[in-house]
Amino acid sequence: SPKKTDASTCEISNVASNHPRDQSSNNSPQYRLEAPNTPPIQLHSKACHPGLTAYYNWLSTTTSLYRIYSIPSYANVSVRSDSSLSQNEPSATVSVDSESTFYPAILPMQPSSERGQVPVYLEVTNRTSYESVHVYWVDYKGNEIYKGSIRNGGGIWTQTTYIGHPWTFRKGRDDRQPTGEESVLLKYVPFRIIPTVPGAETAQHGSFNGPIVGIQRFTLKDVPDGFVLREGLSPVCYVEDSIMPEPPLTRTSEVDTSSNNNNNPWASVKPFSPTEMTDAIRWSCLQMQREDAANPGRGLTSAKRLLQYLRNICLHPDEPKYRKLRTGNRICMETIYNTGARGVLLALGFEEHLGYLEMGPGEGKTLSYERIKDVSDAMEAVSKSVNLIENGDDTNVHDRHVIQPEGADGFGRAGFGHADGMNI
Repeated sequence: SPKKTDASTCEISNVASNHPRDQSSNNSPQYRLEAPNTPPIQLHSKACHPGLTAYYNWLSTTTSLYRIYSIPSYANVSVRSDSSLSQNEPSATVSVDSESTFYPAILPMQPSSERGQVPVYLEVTNRTSYESVHVYWVDYKGNEIYKGSIRNGGGIWTQTTYIGHPWTFRKGRDDRQPTGEESVLLKYVPFRIIPTVPGAETAQHGSFNGPIVGIQRFTLKDVPDGFVLREGLSPVCYVEDSIMPEPPLTRTSEVDTSSNNNNNPWASVKPFSPTEMTDAIRWSCLQMQREDAANPGRGLTSAKRLLQYLRNICLHPDEPKYRKLRTGNRICMETIYNTGARGVLLALGFEEHLGYLEMGPGEGKTLSYERIKDVSDAMEAVSKSVNLIENGDDTNVHDRHVIQPEGADGFGRAGFGHADGMNI
């Protein structure tokens, strides 16, 4: 008996039969199923690069898994145009006055130390204009215990602490210890040990030939004149960290002060530089290497899967199906969305919309030459990461078998354990 078909999904057409039995009766119709017309793939992403805001949001979330930098800041600062600094490009300065709103530094956790078992070595440099920076350890009851001072002009303070121990850095003078929230420069707490990889080493031998200890280094700096956070806030200082960096500051000269948008004068910001995108891709590739060092095989799988996606985009720039990834897919979730590969895609301009990562225009439109070149350059960076993970660095005497610091496998937030490779 003939199979029944669903008229809503298929079309039925009459065709002549070539079977010998039916040659004598060409009037007998035969039936053939035709595939329905596939609707065009529509993308919600922009044809041009949307900027790096989504990438920096992801970067802040990812780095906060390893450490927290909480810096006081001011809002409702006034932006004043100043054409005296440059005749060709007027600049702007930020003025903090009595009408500005002060936001103190707040750690997203109970401000007291945990009973840590995994050590971490801190190295902090003072490049601020303050005479000295006072260092306080927050003990198990939440009290600040004075530990020392860092002189300006490049003074360095070192300390061995433990995962989950908060520290407070305050501005002041040598002859007086400051108090109050407005004297705080930074509140900091290490959450996880950073795996060490070639080019971004974060390990050193402990004292007396002890175990290898993780390192976290950063420098306290003054905020340059005419710079603010990307959110428009004016921080009291800036933290420079080459391993787990903060999003860069934004020039106030890049704010459209001539617009009538008084509610959000920071909405119009000039596009990012090509170097900025290259640095974002490079850091994301390093993060995949760290993930492989902590969980062998994970970073390599992510990098190879990402390389396959990027190759398909370059080979088929006019087919949007290769530029639309469903984040709910198990493979995409495990190898792309929850890894450093996501940072590469966001740096390239992928946009998140209703459970999908999308890039570029939809059906009938081809990806621009500039964006194809960006994808090609990213492929080269990811390929280098794959080679480093598989073969190691030729200049590294330990090759790919780098000895990781204690706790780099994700186990160690106060020694409680880990869930899915992450501290709990």
